[in-house]
Amino acid sequence: MYGLLTSPSARAPLLGDFSSPSARALPRTLAFPARPLPLGLRASPPRATAEASAAASALGGLLASPLSMLEAGLRSVNLAPLRAPVAAAMSAAVRWLGVYREVLLVGVLLSWFPNIPWDRQPFSALRDLCDPFLALCREVMPPVFGRKLDLSPLVAFMAIDIIIMILRPQPRM
Repeated sequence: MYGLLTSPSARAPLLGDFSSPSARALPRTLAFPARPLPLGLRASPPRATAEASAAASALGGLLASPLSMLEAGLRSVNLAPLRAPVAAAMSAAVRWLGVYREVLLVGVLLSWFPNIPWDRQPFSALRDLCDPFLALCREVMPPVFGRKLDLSPLVAFMAIDIIIMILRPQPRM
């Protein structure tokens, strides 16, 4: 037993004929396998009123054709030329984030030493690179124990690692 969704009209009245071969080859009916009923229940066909069937035919005529046209348009797009540049950009972003993670580690470790002159180079450049991201992470995790223990670097490293895991390509099986 199958439940059916059909579009009563072949195309929307306001849209012209979409004359690509892939659009004509698309089926107008989608079938979903029905679940078995529990014991003791009988299957009865749903009773449609005249108003409900008129509304469904009006909506089906307006929605079925644009959706099928969109599906046909998406199937006809060739994404193969974009795979290499997108993969290269993702790889470059992963490398950049790895370098930034190392710079952040050096900045956090140097912040433990109070005698470092942060107003001179290269320390001021290091602070200019690390402080904006750490300030953002301090909004997520404020310092604890009366502002004596700053856990924002942990949040920063976790965020960078999560972004790297998302961007790193997964091996195909």
